[in-house]
Amino acid sequence: MLSALLRFCWIGCCAAAMLLQTLVLLDKPLEGQALLLGFVFGATLFGYYFTSRERWQRGLAYLAGGGALWCLAWLPRSMVLQVSVPGIVWALYYFAGARSLRRLRWLKPVSIAFAWAWVTVWLPLDTHEWSAAILIFAGRAAFLFALALACDLMDVHDDRQEKLLTLAQHFGEQNTFRWIHKALIAAGLVCILNYFCKIYSLWAMIALLLSLGCSAGWLRFIRNHHYWEHRQKFWIDALMMVQFMTVLGVEVLTSLKWR
Repeated sequence: MLSALLRFCWIGCCAAAMLLQTLVLLDKPLEGQALLLGFVFGATLFGYYFTSRERWQRGLAYLAGGGALWCLAWLPRSMVLQVSVPGIVWALYYFAGARSLRRLRWLKPVSIAFAWAWVTVWLPLDTHEWSAAILIFAGRAAFLFALALACDLMDVHDDRQEKLLTLAQHFGEQNTFRWIHKALIAAGLVCILNYFCKIYSLWAMIALLLSLGCSAGWLRFIRNHHYWEHRQKFWIDALMMVQFMTVLGVEVLTSLKWR
């Protein structure tokens, strides 16, 4: 039961971790973010599980969604406008019928990467700071695009049964991995650019590059080992948590060193 509950909450924890990573990279305080983190956590769980076949997951998803709305009610009114964009993407993903984003093979992973990057990069920042975070947004979106492709690759059998044509089916496994690697390389190049633009510190850049390199190897590993078959998505999502913990650990260690 605890294992099932952990898997249920995991995607919400990963979303919260990615949001906190933005604050860490920009050297912003983590205090005072409880309501925003609660909203992102709850909204993510609702968005992913409100149509679950498991009754207990649907029930918890709606409970989490109610908690997210409560948190949003206490956040600044401008936040409602900011969350409307990923909200529209989510609605188009599920409720646009035959032309929904999840049925358009290119737009499916792109929409997921865009919505996640919007929530985890721009929501914790004031709107006047968005222009300075464009490169962070680009790198985050490329990383999340790679994870979205990996999830589609693991879901090929189920997607075929639901008659969903995804890029993973279109490309095949080897070409899908090539696109995953291209996306991770793009994220790495943007990371280096962030360093030269003095947005990232040297150690933050190294931490991100290390996590991106490990991500490429890890995705291939879990694909080739059938032991992980039933929890592949869990371990794909874990790469977000690993990246956050790597960045946080490096930032903490460097701050202690210079003290």
